[in-house]
This record gives sequence, structure tokens and C-alpha cells, in this order.
Amino acid sequence: EYKSYLRISIMAFPTIKSTHSLVAKHVTREKWDKLSGKETATSGFTLAKAIACAVEFDNQHCGIYAGDWDSYKDFAAVFDPIIQEYHGISADAKHTSDMDVSKLEGNVNPEAPV
Repeated sequence: EYKSYLRISIMAFPTIKSTHSLVAKHVTREKWDKLSGKETATSGFTLAKAIACAVEFDNQHCGIYAGDWDSYKDFAAVFDPIIQEYHGISADAKHTSDMDVSKLEGNVNPEAPV
């Protein structure tokens, strides 16, 4: 029954029960029409599957999950603004990693394995 629900959702714009979620804000009919027929190459993940929790439940804040790495790329029109709003970052923000432990500042427990 759940899988058939997801197939039906691909054709029709879903009713999002989590009306105050980021999904409700960023999954517009225009984006849905453009992306709902796509499946990721890695696992066949769909936008309907990604937002299923926001459609099924009324208590989601974000309401979206990536099924695989391709989800972020294939459904970027939805994922990017949700990630940006949730984390309070701009569209042109860049993530940098620095694994140099000597640059750690603050109250670090000297016995912590860093």
C-alpha cells in the first residue's frame, strides 16, 4: 500500500501534512512538475520518496531525506534551498574541512582523543 502511494504521488502534487515544514515551503507545484518523474541513477530514489515523511506526518520540521548521493544533485532545486535555510547559509557558501588538530580552540578536554 505504501509503495503504491508513492507511485500515485509521482503523478499528482502531494498534500503535505507538515504544513509548516521546509518541504511545504520549498516543494512548489512548479518544482514538483519538473522533478517528480525523475529517479536517481544510484537507487531509483524519487522526490516522492524524499518527502514522504512530510506528506505522511504533520510534525516534520525539514521533512526531507536523501536516499543517495544523487538525490542532492538530481533534486537540487528542492534540497539546496532547504539545506540553506535550515543551516542559515547563503547559496554561494562553501564548506571547508581542516583536519589540523593544532588549530582547535576553546575548551577542549586534554584527554579527548583528538
